[in-house]
Amino acid sequence: MSNISFDTGEAKNILMSANAFLTLKNNLVNNIGSYKTKGFLFRFGKEFGMEAAKNYLQNKTRKNKTFGEGHARLGHVKDVIFMGEIVKHPDGSIECIDTWGKWVESFEAELHDQNYGLATECVCHTLCGFASGALSYEFGESIIAIETKCVAKGDPCCEFEIRLEKDWLPAKQELINLYQSDNILSELEMTYDTLLHHKHMLEKISTFHSQLTQNVTEKHSMDEILQTAYELLYIPMLIEDIHGHQLSQIGLTEQQLVSIKKEQKNLNYLEKKHAVSYYAGRSHFKLVTPVLINKKHYATCSFFYFSPQKIENNDFLFLERISNVMALCILYEEAQFEEQQRMRSSILDRLIHNQNIKDIESYFKFLPFKFEPPFSTAVIHIQKLKSNNEIIDLHDQLIQMSRLFKKWELPSIFAVVGEEIVLLNAQFNDKQAFMKKFNKIFQEIEKQNVNYNYVLGMSGAFTELKDFEKSIKEARVAQRFPNKKLMTDYEDLGMLGDIVTNMSLEQLHEMAKKTLKDLYHFHDPRKRELLHTLYVYLLNGQRLKETMEELSLSIGGIQYRIKQIEELLQFTVKNASTTAYILLVIQALILSGELQFD
Repeated sequence: MSNISFDTGEAKNILMSANAFLTLKNNLVNNIGSYKTKGFLFRFGKEFGMEAAKNYLQNKTRKNKTFGEGHARLGHVKDVIFMGEIVKHPDGSIECIDTWGKWVESFEAELHDQNYGLATECVCHTLCGFASGALSYEFGESIIAIETKCVAKGDPCCEFEIRLEKDWLPAKQELINLYQSDNILSELEMTYDTLLHHKHMLEKISTFHSQLTQNVTEKHSMDEILQTAYELLYIPMLIEDIHGHQLSQIGLTEQQLVSIKKEQKNLNYLEKKHAVSYYAGRSHFKLVTPVLINKKHYATCSFFYFSPQKIENNDFLFLERISNVMALCILYEEAQFEEQQRMRSSILDRLIHNQNIKDIESYFKFLPFKFEPPFSTAVIHIQKLKSNNEIIDLHDQLIQMSRLFKKWELPSIFAVVGEEIVLLNAQFNDKQAFMKKFNKIFQEIEKQNVNYNYVLGMSGAFTELKDFEKSIKEARVAQRFPNKKLMTDYEDLGMLGDIVTNMSLEQLHEMAKKTLKDLYHFHDPRKRELLHTLYVYLLNGQRLKETMEELSLSIGGIQYRIKQIEELLQFTVKNASTTAYILLVIQALILSGELQFD
């Protein structure tokens, strides 16, 4: 079947190819949805059916007409088989008596089968509309034809039933409402309004994205960009890093932020649109999308809705735009960080290698904060808690530290030196306040990196950059001190620190030989084991029980080792002054890096 006619009056036929009808149907489905398309096609057919009946009745009588002749004549079907009778009683009432029939080779079923495959429901909506319109016009009462079987969904034939509209109710209430709810013109108007709404929405999204992007190019901060977005949307927003820590937020009260954090683990997933996920909590709804750069997850953007505010259909599109702009913002911040970091690393490299130290202070004016004495130096060593193939990304660690030091307003410059990170801190006036902030920063970093262990050493204060070399040595000594603390201050080491920093390695080893005697040969595994036992024993105040628990040995095993140690030392370990000196020597070897215990 290649062409279909629709009779709209005398000598006025519309000839439509099957492909043209298919195009019409596809566009309707795309613009108003498949459900409303069914109602549109029914009303489309009904209008033509009524006009065809009007034209036909003006020229012919009922006696010469057979049901379905119009269908076949206009090419809708090859033939129509009709059973039953529609009777008009003397009182004017209409009765459908066992009225049903079959359409042979329906054009709608054939088109669907060729282009869509097997259907899940009957598809001959235009034919139903045509038959309903023609019969309703002829008998002056609403008569509805409903298809009950369809070739398109695998039935052997297209079969329909005909009843008065009132007789279909209430069984077919929803379908009748769909068929009768509107006319073609209003449906087309609705489609136009929908398209116009989409056009306006796209313009709004385009303007929104343009404004935010312009803010990035004008070097606005993340907070300023979020402020612009909020003024346009009035939706509370939150930007978090991959560890769940807040980078920026707007429109949320402290109470709401607490509620959000509390409900985070108990949110119910609802759906996903594009890259935006929808969640429901007890007090709010949440839309969230990742911030991706080179397919790597850097952060998340979220919208929050507290009653009475509701989610709009297109909000996810705005959230996606914010995510894209945040990615640009992060890229800009990283580029800015890289530029600053090159200068900061250059300053530290020159200090470490003692190059043109007199000129270094002239570079301080280019730093984004006041950088002046007194100074202190810190050395950070990072270890993995779990052994795996992951490589510690020290550059990523620098970025995390940079953000937190900026947040806590600590003026510091840092650089990667070998396998460690070195920090030069300025304005070290209020040491207690400085150390408090420093501890909070690294406690937060530990939370962000749960598989890493951080050990820090802090030097004493100094005012002249020529003393940097000494300060970094002090920081390394403090960092090596085995007290299992996050941070060790060099000044807390007292005399032990002075011994290690002021004594050469040759002098230290000479002192260790005299003090430890045969235990000095700690490269021997057995003697290293005994030296470790002595070290733990002395650290625990010569208490056997604590030593036994720490080394996982029996009390007899500890006593046996102590006896061996005393034989190698050639004196008893019960002498307080002697053992204090031995402990000092062992700790000096550890702090100098000459001795390590597993």
